[in-house]
Amino acid sequence: MATVCFINVYNSHVDRGATVTSVPREHYEVDEEDIKVGERLPKLKFSDAIVKAYDGQQLTLELRGKTYTIKVGEEVEIDSTSHEVGMGVYSRNCYCVKLIGKELIYKGAWQWGDTILQKLAGPIGEGQVWYPNGDYFKGVFHLSYASINGPAYAADGRYDFADGSWIERAWIHTSKDKKPQFWGLHGVFRVHHPERPDSIAMFLHGGKRYGFELFLPEESWQKPWVKEWYAGDEIVRYSGPDELFRYEVVDYEIDETSKVDCTTLKLTLKDGDKIYRIEQQGGRYTANQYNSYVYEPSTRATFELPNGDVLDHYGDDVRDFQPYDGYVDVYCAKTGMSRKEHWEKGKLVEAQEWRHDRRSAKQLELPCPIISSGSLEAFVWPGGHIEYSDRSIYDGDVVNDMPEGRGVLTLGDGGRYEGEFHEGFSHGKGVFDHQEDGIHWEGTWANGKFQAPNAATEPIILHAQHGRSDWEVGHHDPWKFKESDFEPELGALKFTAFGNIKITSIEKDCITLTRYGKTFLLKPGEQVSFFAEIEGREWSDGCVYDGTEYKLVLTWKN
Repeated sequence: MATVCFINVYNSHVDRGATVTSVPREHYEVDEEDIKVGERLPKLKFSDAIVKAYDGQQLTLELRGKTYTIKVGEEVEIDSTSHEVGMGVYSRNCYCVKLIGKELIYKGAWQWGDTILQKLAGPIGEGQVWYPNGDYFKGVFHLSYASINGPAYAADGRYDFADGSWIERAWIHTSKDKKPQFWGLHGVFRVHHPERPDSIAMFLHGGKRYGFELFLPEESWQKPWVKEWYAGDEIVRYSGPDELFRYEVVDYEIDETSKVDCTTLKLTLKDGDKIYRIEQQGGRYTANQYNSYVYEPSTRATFELPNGDVLDHYGDDVRDFQPYDGYVDVYCAKTGMSRKEHWEKGKLVEAQEWRHDRRSAKQLELPCPIISSGSLEAFVWPGGHIEYSDRSIYDGDVVNDMPEGRGVLTLGDGGRYEGEFHEGFSHGKGVFDHQEDGIHWEGTWANGKFQAPNAATEPIILHAQHGRSDWEVGHHDPWKFKESDFEPELGALKFTAFGNIKITSIEKDCITLTRYGKTFLLKPGEQVSFFAEIEGREWSDGCVYDGTEYKLVLTWKN
């Protein structure tokens, strides 16, 4: 059965011929199969209006010898009654019939511009929409984005519900296809209800309410309350056979200003000793910060559950605090892991791999576990997982938030150490491999450093001569050198332009360096030289205009 006709009763007060107020009083729905030519229009309790004709687009009624023609989208007053309430003021009931039809109707501007790669045909500029459920929208349509499957559009304007409530500034999301489910409200809006408190509600597709709607009574002594919605139907819960249950509103926050045309509702709800925190956010946002004419309605809901889990939802709906349709980012408080999931009709159909989520990690300063000295910022998870700021990752035993015992450290540059750790350092027996640099160290480690079998018994001092010369076409600056002594350490050199040179082994009679897969040996009393150039600007033909040349000479002093 499809509802095609509404019978609405409005109550108004008339003072000396002027209507002071007019509010909806009663609302009845008539299904198409109940409209029969020659018979009384059903549910029209006040009189015997007879159906004279009906073709889906137009309804003709006859009442007391007068004929009324009602077209789709129109609401026509059929009859009225009134009585005096005193002092020249009359109370008047108006009986109206509204034909809503069976399909969505759009009237307004339309743009055409299909190409091979883009289909740009669709509503544009001022337009009106009549919905099969009796809702009505009037506003301005904007092209949101275009794709091979057709464009999506956004529109801003006033949205009127069939029950008399309305949204002053609404956003609807549309498509090229004239289907109600793709021409509906999309966002979180303040809804104005006749003779009832305003509310903040979330909508997804076709004007259907989802999630929690917060009602805001005008009287200070009244507490706000919430209704729970799924697919446009209110979820009614019972704590007993005849005892209606409703979540208690502990706290709420409404933000209608910090984001343009976007409303955020934060709720804290209570169910016995369980606390739920919910954030519903939606409306319009600008998809392209450089183009104010690009629009993209968006809706999102975040649920923080009593056990610490979080559902960050961008899809169609969530049922009973569980994903039902669409995409959701799931955070598991017990494991400290999160992933994105795709649900269809209550069933999980696809999911990413679980990944560590920093919401459950401690942020600390820890010693650099291998080769380098100093400390690094690190995120530490309870289960023995650590991520360092240099992109290194540790998995293994942890004591006092530091590697302790056995574990595996994967360096950000591709190196890997597996073995023993103590107080955050590689310490004890272990193996380090770096395939790109051709390194394989296996043996004993102490405080993050490999103890080579032929290690030096006394400090080794290297002398560095580091030079720079700038050049332009036709001109070359003199070389400028700086000289310094340093004690070599495993890892990359810290000279400008030569960070790609790594010391991979330090023995008492030989230091091994690598660069681009090539090996260089430096022995006592000898030296090794390197050259590098950093190019600068280019001409339009691709020729280099200027650059900087670098030289590095390393000498083993002792």
